[in-house]
Amino acid sequence: MRVYIKAYGLLGDHVKEGFYEFREGATVKEVIESILPESIRGRFSVSVFVNGEAATGERVLREGDRVVLLPPSSGG
Repeated sequence: MRVYIKAYGLLGDHVKEGFYEFREGATVKEVIESILPESIRGRFSVSVFVNGEAATGERVLREGDRVVLLPPSSGG
């Protein structure tokens, strides 16, 4: 299945925006593990939105879903 992924901030340096192919029934957690380097996953918590709604790692993705990855925010 094809899923559109957009990553912001530091995550955007490691994930190219666009459509990715995953197996049918892939979860958000599986997608993150397959596209983000382990060094990044281990250092940051990642907020995930699917079709504009906050999503957990257990969320099952469907054809055409739009996934947005956000790094932790920092203030100043």
